[in-house]
Amino acid sequence: MKNYRKLVPIVMVILMAVSIYNMVSSAKSQNDELKKLIIKAQECDKQGLTDRAVSYYKDAINIKKDFEYYINIFDILYDSEEYDVAKKWCEKILEDFPKNSTSYEKMIQVCMELKKYTEAYETLDNYDGRNLASEIVEKYRKDLEFVYYDEYLSVDNVSQSSAGYVGICVKDKWGLSDANGSNKVQPKFSQMGYFANGMIPVYDKDNIWYFMNEYGEYELNISDSVGDNISEVGLYNEDVFPVCVNGVYSYYDKDFKKQIEDFEYAGSFSEGVAAVKDNGEWKLINNKGQAVSKEVYEDVILDERGICCNKERIFVKKDNEYIMIDSSGKRIGEESFEEAKIFVNDDYTAIKKNGLWGYADISGKIVIEPEYQDAQSFSMGLAAVLKDGKWGYIDISDKLVIEPEYNQCHNFSSKGTAFVQNNSYWEIIKLYKYNH
Repeated sequence: MKNYRKLVPIVMVILMAVSIYNMVSSAKSQNDELKKLIIKAQECDKQGLTDRAVSYYKDAINIKKDFEYYINIFDILYDSEEYDVAKKWCEKILEDFPKNSTSYEKMIQVCMELKKYTEAYETLDNYDGRNLASEIVEKYRKDLEFVYYDEYLSVDNVSQSSAGYVGICVKDKWGLSDANGSNKVQPKFSQMGYFANGMIPVYDKDNIWYFMNEYGEYELNISDSVGDNISEVGLYNEDVFPVCVNGVYSYYDKDFKKQIEDFEYAGSFSEGVAAVKDNGEWKLINNKGQAVSKEVYEDVILDERGICCNKERIFVKKDNEYIMIDSSGKRIGEESFEEAKIFVNDDYTAIKKNGLWGYADISGKIVIEPEYQDAQSFSMGLAAVLKDGKWGYIDISDKLVIEPEYNQCHNFSSKGTAFVQNNSYWEIIKLYKYNH
């Protein structure tokens, strides 16, 4: 019995030694097999035997999940232009290695090759959620910034965007659409103004002017309170709106009390300022009807909505040239221009010198030299320019990012959309960056 007890430890040591030997032997055998598979995969790859190379790498992965083997398979598939298969394999890489930035690099690479930009942006979104860092991914992001798709619109005309809405015209009747091109109110009005603060002026079939909301519901009867012979109703902004009755412009509040009167022309208020014309001269007033300064001007630049001021900058004409001023009437910069357009939502605006259009910043400095036949101000990092008789879009580096092929181009909205006319029909451009 005593001898038996002495034997137990010895037996256990022997068994452990055998187990360790078997493990080492097995590991060595697997390692040898792995090396053979990799050599075979590499040889097949060199010989262009794609399927066999991939098969050997997959066998190797069954032994060891090495990230390099996954990437080797992707590279073989991609180089062989088997892009759909490569993309499918990328889904496996991302599943097994979600924290490796190279996984995202490869997926975006193949999505761009396949022009699957929605999936490229979805991959970018997942990448951003992981807080990873990759110069390659950031380069792809820049390459994708202005990639777009377009959708056909069954309309005859489109107005400029205002507060996220545009007027759409079909057979001389106007309706309302949002910035994504979705109809909100079917075309049925003979005239329509611009949307602001939940209301838009419309002229209906009964020859009555109303303020309507974005759902097509009438909010206020303008004709009933202001009177007949209304020819124009401006933007409702800063608690007042201009109305033209019998050729005379005045400002009213929502209770239809006349607040400021009477002018040859009255623009819409923005940033506390509006442009008005009286006795052939232009001046700037505040919402109490007081002149901003003693200055009078030959002209004031307005946008389609009658707004003259954005980003506290205004273009006025003095001595037969346009200059930039702030909302108090103080001159900004030393440059003068033949024409100009007001700022939209970026810091570059369109200006004209020597017969051509370029861009100035809010300090009045020219930042893109005049070279275009016509131009619109920057919005969402893009600006429409007319080149060789067609409109396209440039970025702030003056790089042409959407080719000139359109008859008309509107500004980009905050939704990353822009309405454009291609020959006789209208489309809506949608940047994948905002619409994926």
